[in-house]
Amino acid sequence: MKNIIKYGLLSLVAAASVSCESFLNEKVVSGVSYDYLETKTGIETAVNGVYSTMRWYVGGERYYCLTEYGVDYVWEGADGGNKDAFNKYSNQLNSSFGMLYEFWENAYKGITRANTALMYLPKVGDMTDAEKTAREGELRFMRAYFYFDLVQQFGRIPLLTEGNVSEIKTDFKRASVADVYAFIISDLRQAYEVLPDVAMQADRGRATKWSAANLLSKVYLTRGSAVKDQRGQQPTDMDSTAYFAEAVINSGKFVLDSDYSMTFDQDRQKVSSETIWGVEFTNDVLFNGSEGNKMHLYWVPTYEKLPGLQRDLQQGRAWKRMRPTPYLQTELFDHLNDSRMYKMFSWVFYANKESSIPVWKDKYYYVNENGEETGDLLYETPAELVGKPKFALGDTAAYFIPKYYGAKDYKGAVIDKAKDRQMQLDIAKAPYTLIPIDENTNHFFPCLKKWLDTQRPDMNYEPGGRNFVRMRLGETYLIAAEAYGRKGDFEKAASLINVVRKRAAYKEGEAKPQEWWQIDGGDMANLAGSTEKSMLVTPAEISDDFIGFMLDERARETYGEMNRWEDLVRTETLYERVKEFNPDAAPNIKEYHKLRPIPQNHIDRLSPKPSAEEAQNEGYY
Repeated sequence: MKNIIKYGLLSLVAAASVSCESFLNEKVVSGVSYDYLETKTGIETAVNGVYSTMRWYVGGERYYCLTEYGVDYVWEGADGGNKDAFNKYSNQLNSSFGMLYEFWENAYKGITRANTALMYLPKVGDMTDAEKTAREGELRFMRAYFYFDLVQQFGRIPLLTEGNVSEIKTDFKRASVADVYAFIISDLRQAYEVLPDVAMQADRGRATKWSAANLLSKVYLTRGSAVKDQRGQQPTDMDSTAYFAEAVINSGKFVLDSDYSMTFDQDRQKVSSETIWGVEFTNDVLFNGSEGNKMHLYWVPTYEKLPGLQRDLQQGRAWKRMRPTPYLQTELFDHLNDSRMYKMFSWVFYANKESSIPVWKDKYYYVNENGEETGDLLYETPAELVGKPKFALGDTAAYFIPKYYGAKDYKGAVIDKAKDRQMQLDIAKAPYTLIPIDENTNHFFPCLKKWLDTQRPDMNYEPGGRNFVRMRLGETYLIAAEAYGRKGDFEKAASLINVVRKRAAYKEGEAKPQEWWQIDGGDMANLAGSTEKSMLVTPAEISDDFIGFMLDERARETYGEMNRWEDLVRTETLYERVKEFNPDAAPNIKEYHKLRPIPQNHIDRLSPKPSAEEAQNEGYY
């Protein structure tokens, strides 16, 4: 059996044991005696129960709503339901929105379990001091992780620092953001000092010295990024960010995968040398629980509606919740030198349904902006092709072409009739369904491959077994780079950024995609050449709008890894960038949307009742 932390069935025991979840339920849950927590088996079960709360994030349509909706480079796909409130900042995004309370409840469940385990840990008689110290480090790490998630989303929150199994508590005052950050940092620094080195860690999925260091670097960066906001930022925050990020980089325990696509290759992502910490899943239902990792569902277009295609395991099950923006596909990346855009998306879908393969028509006509054929001949098919199938099984059936014709605005109105005609001509002549950027919709768009799960039992099976990677070295380099840039050391920042960009370049002899020469204008003489030199940036190139550059580089490197909303809030750019890049959200977003509403379920059980201003965030009362 693999050496991975087993917190599937054990978490059920922990839920019964850690009955001080009265913070969430206002009642004591009966179950295993607390004496159980004074044993090694009991404390191990309790620790595993804390880890188990991490499964909530990817077990359904949850965390992506908080981190990928309502941002700049992700647009909402079809069938989002009421969750599109997060993307559009509509009136439905209020304190009664159920998923917000689920997030709040799950995080405090983890915190309460950690607090209770820490309370009983000193009483355990059959553990060595070294074992106790290691488990204490894990519990502090996890508690800090949950508080960091909460404070970024909600701002001022209740700060529970001790276990409580003797009374029901309903008086929870919100601590200042500065106090929450100070507590997070204290927990993580203690964890960093006592957690084992990754090489000594037998169980995959447990926190280590380096996961604590990595989280510390991100916490310091987030606190220290504030200019207008008050997070308790200190002049030394960027020094601390750089120190802990470089501690991870220089530890010798992690190495960037040699190719960007390897970081999300399912066959090896569980053992990637780049992963610093993640939540373990397997293909064992008993291990995963009933939900598993469902993130594979949400980035897939409705390809099965296209001619020659039906749903299959390799190409994914289409829940079409999120799609890349035209700007991301056409302008954000250096298409000639940066391989990441072509590697992170599926641009082609292959025919697997013979009965729906189309045949060539004899003539194709121009369609106006109202979708009506004008009778204006666009393309006359060669006689030898008329009536024959456009493609065969296994051939390209649909191709999402990353070419921007500039023919339509965001609302679909034609703004350049010549380019629109050329686009329609290309579509008519293509032997497959050709979908240019201009024709992307909420149903049809390139598919993000980072979450695809081809190892499920069948194409309709929802609970996936892919790991939920939360920390990887590619981001750590960018964290360190941003710290140095904010300190004014752009030379050091560029050197760190260039490590990531060099990996993103095409290597000598590497096969480039056909778009490289057909669309992007690549010189066939350099088809097998390296683009590493062209990918390197200079200090002067990044210094003018450094934060804007870093946000773009983070999008290029970590797109779809569920951190974008928090990146924009951290850098105090959410309002401006959403206004510029997200037409769905632009009409409604307000400055106060940098925080979520405190869940009404929590407010309703507070006693004595606080004022609205004390209980709730600005803009939501």
